Amino acid sequence: MQNPVTYHTSFDFSLVKKYSFYSSGSPFFDSQNLNHSQRNRIEIAIEKNLNKQGFVYSNIDNTDIIVTYHLVKNNPDEYQAYNKAILFCPHCLKANTWQQDNNQWHAYPGGLIVDLIDPKKHRSVWRSIYPLKYNAKDNSNELNEKIITAVDNMLQQYPKK
Repeated sequence: MQNPVTYHTSFDFSLVKKYSFYSSGSPFFDSQNLNHSQRNRIEIAIEKNLNKQGFVYSNIDNTDIIVTYHLVKNNPDEYQAYNKAILFCPHCLKANTWQQDNNQWHAYPGGLIVDLIDPKKHRSVWRSIYPLKYNAKDNSNELNEKIITAVDNMLQQYPKK
């Protein structure tokens, strides 16, 4: 399934070798209310995918990209807080520095968003969303598989220039 991706065309993705996550207590971490098991599922899926692609986990002070994520709920304030924490401007998508083929990009409840953050500018340079389609009857293995599928589908579209 092809999902919408948008990114800064001026960012050199070919130079990225190392990735990291923000730690607890950061504005990103505090921008949404997720329990530890949800965070762990998402971060492990991201780590496995990026490691498989040849990227290496690094200390945040020595990284090329910071990975963030957001589960979209029916709470616009939480979504706005997340966007503010990673300096993502949905209204700026038509700017010259953003990829122009992004007409399908929009956030929706139940979607998992993954952002890649430029650690020098502390702003999103790449974003994707994928529907998780959670079901109230899903067990932890089913939830985990849905997250892995979402992360794999999103990160396979990483720009390889």
